[in-house]
Amino acid sequence: MSTLWTTSQKFNYTTEVDTDTLPTGRTYHTPDGSYPSITTILGKTADNTWLIKWKERVGEEEAARVSKEATDRGTLVHEYAERHFNGEDVWDEIMNERLDVRQMSRDLIRATERGVEEVWGQEQVLWSNKYRYAGRTDMVGIWKGKPTIIDFKTSKKKKNEKQITDYYIQGCAYAVAHNEMYGTGIQDVAIIMTIDGQDPIVFEKSAVPFLPLLKNRRQMFDKLQTDSST
Repeated sequence: MSTLWTTSQKFNYTTEVDTDTLPTGRTYHTPDGSYPSITTILGKTADNTWLIKWKERVGEEEAARVSKEATDRGTLVHEYAERHFNGEDVWDEIMNERLDVRQMSRDLIRATERGVEEVWGQEQVLWSNKYRYAGRTDMVGIWKGKPTIIDFKTSKKKKNEKQITDYYIQGCAYAVAHNEMYGTGIQDVAIIMTIDGQDPIVFEKSAVPFLPLLKNRRQMFDKLQTDSST
């Protein structure tokens, strides 16, 4: 099977570390220490007013159902993309999926193929000792000629850049951690968003302007932890 990209064993990646997932969030137990996940940090420090109002409007039961459906679909779409870029032939499986999963998987893979030139790794565990967080990036490699953190997102509705600041902060966190662990100079983030019933969107930005936001959210998280323990 011919591909439009190459796979490079450029780094000796750590693929697995122990994790704990509790109602308070996820913790990664890395060889250097136990750190909260970057998604936990961002989730706990986000303005979730809209989410609270939505749950009040639709009810807890319906909100839980919709959230689980979106999570399950996102997991499945991500898995198909990961397997595809690992060289597996997943198209027969994708074509046998229900319509939304089929369309979103196809769109995510095709949109990624148009930009990725070299895949260094997928689902790599990364952590920063300096900023004390960890996480797992969807993909890292060369995107349109530049070393880049590549993140996959699934969405029911189209979003604009103002709505995805936390996605950029997340990508920045992975870039900082990768640079710290492997001596790279990654400065770019590409977010491939596949949307139910609509064309995919690719967002591309430098990670550099989001570092102050990352530092601020880490400090906010520390304060929340301190306040909750007193």
